[in-house]
Amino acid sequence: MKNLRFSAATLLLLLAGTTIPASAQSSFQDIAVRDGSARDIMAGRQARPRADTYYLMGLQAARKGEDLEALRAVETGLQIEPQSIKLRNLRAALWARTGRRNEAIEEFKRILATVPDDTYARESLRALLPRPTVAPVVKSQVRVPPRESAPTAPVKVATDVSPAQTASGAQAVAAQPVLDTGYFAQAKQKQRCEQVMASLKQAQDAYVKGHPDAKGKYDPKLLVDARLLSAVPVCPEGGSFDWSGDGPTCSKHGSFSTVQAEVKTVFSDFNRAMQAKLGRNYPEALKGFEQVVIAYPRWAEAHFQLGDTLFRTGEDSRAIDRLRTCLKLEPGNPDATLLLANLYFKTGHKETALKLLDSVSKKMPGTVYGLAARSIAGSIRSGRNYYQIFPPN
Repeated sequence: MKNLRFSAATLLLLLAGTTIPASAQSSFQDIAVRDGSARDIMAGRQARPRADTYYLMGLQAARKGEDLEALRAVETGLQIEPQSIKLRNLRAALWARTGRRNEAIEEFKRILATVPDDTYARESLRALLPRPTVAPVVKSQVRVPPRESAPTAPVKVATDVSPAQTASGAQAVAAQPVLDTGYFAQAKQKQRCEQVMASLKQAQDAYVKGHPDAKGKYDPKLLVDARLLSAVPVCPEGGSFDWSGDGPTCSKHGSFSTVQAEVKTVFSDFNRAMQAKLGRNYPEALKGFEQVVIAYPRWAEAHFQLGDTLFRTGEDSRAIDRLRTCLKLEPGNPDATLLLANLYFKTGHKETALKLLDSVSKKMPGTVYGLAARSIAGSIRSGRNYYQIFPPN
């Protein structure tokens, strides 16, 4: 069973793109996607980049304190959807946080002229307007909207603090939005498409070096004939590829640069933890997966990988908790079910372990999971103890 889990983990790592550079997750507060959930954004019509995509990219940059990068993403999104209230709110918040206080005030006023009941804009404006009883503003700092629905908590603006307090307060930002399991399933498909587009871009760039007239043109047959690709590339979800600017685009998922940015946002810390785990650096893997499940509490696979790492370090009780969480988010996950059965048997809950094993062998007969579950259940019923079935390494 350990080999089975290792194979699944290895496959997941390949799917997760081990070449993606890791970028540290930070502690930004509950960032909102007001007009639909993040799952809706990821799963919706994606024939072209959408304003919501750049909103998410802006939030990710803001979480890391990269305010100028966040503003660039917001401005790009506003070119697509100029009247997006959530993008305009985020832009005003970033303006206030980077010292452009008067511009932020005017933007919040414009938003309220359009949407008078926008709580976030109203409270932010109230916090930004001068108050005669307080000291002059040292530097404004505004938090982004704290929830996926219309925000109710006002922003916080530093008005009577010292420069040292302001610098310290600039680090106070809130938590990642809660994304559901479907978001990560869709993100994984996008990741697979991104890997195909990366190969396509590499082949096209190489071809253009010898054929300058082909720049900006996309003909996959030429790339195959030149042996730069082994076959015409195919999107895993049936999208068609084309070329725009200096990179490929997918009719299903959007431009290469946009998809790549989204994939990096989701998978960077996860990949780093997976690499540590496969290298048996379990303390680093634990730290990484714990960070991931804090940022993405509904990512079933992250809970499984954390549970598996805890199991490998002998923390059986904590491992059981994580695996149960995984199965709440993704009922029937065979990797989590088999490992949980293993742990229940190890900790003396034989009947519970058998019930889980029987469920896998019944639901997945003839598969590697079903055969493994049936074999282990048979060994347990024959009277063999845990270490006879799973000898220590």
